[in-house]
Amino acid sequence: MTGFVCLTFDDLFAGSWHAARPIFDEFGARATFCVCNLHNAKPRQVKKLRALQEDGHEIAFHSRTHPKLGPYLRKHGLAHWLEHEIDAGVAEHRALGFPAQSFASPFHAFTEETLAETAKRFRITRAAGPKNLSERDIPSRIYHHPGPHNAVDCLGLCDFQHRAFPGWEWQARLLDQIASSGGTAVFAGHDIRAPGKGSQFFSTPEDLRRFLGAVVERGVGFRTLGEVGNLH
Repeated sequence: MTGFVCLTFDDLFAGSWHAARPIFDEFGARATFCVCNLHNAKPRQVKKLRALQEDGHEIAFHSRTHPKLGPYLRKHGLAHWLEHEIDAGVAEHRALGFPAQSFASPFHAFTEETLAETAKRFRITRAAGPKNLSERDIPSRIYHHPGPHNAVDCLGLCDFQHRAFPGWEWQARLLDQIASSGGTAVFAGHDIRAPGKGSQFFSTPEDLRRFLGAVVERGVGFRTLGEVGNLH
């Protein structure tokens, strides 16, 4: 059997993502870039996001300003979150030519109520992160169709330089199970850059090339988040 990985990269690292285009092209990989704060993006960042979209990558939605969900809901309520963080941001994305058909929850935070509402607005919602997974958790995060509320949880990280990355042996185990199951699993990351100053949520280009090579050598393919949302 074969399987698929869905690579997601969050926030607004448009320059870094754009610079990684040759690596994605080398392996025939299509990724999903989950963008927030688009209203603050510089014209050159928007141009780079459009180039990624033209390459066949997906530009997904990651809320308008990336707030922490729990404090926001306690202070403002669900209706305010939907109006200001979801609907307003989606309108901004679509005005710039980005369909915003998929949603990635900031901080992997959600409630039953937010999932029910995002299911009305998006093809798919990326929900829980991959923190503290054990071997027995792996099969439940390899999907043949999305779960309730058209939501999927992440199986692994593609922030290969972050301290939470469990190592390449674990990563190989995940890919082997994806390949043997024929299903699709979601991986979450952020920036793609050389070591140095910046967010600690990142992968180096060399790490990315290593991972994509491991995917391809197992005969595993690539799906965007929106394509995972189409599985039924």
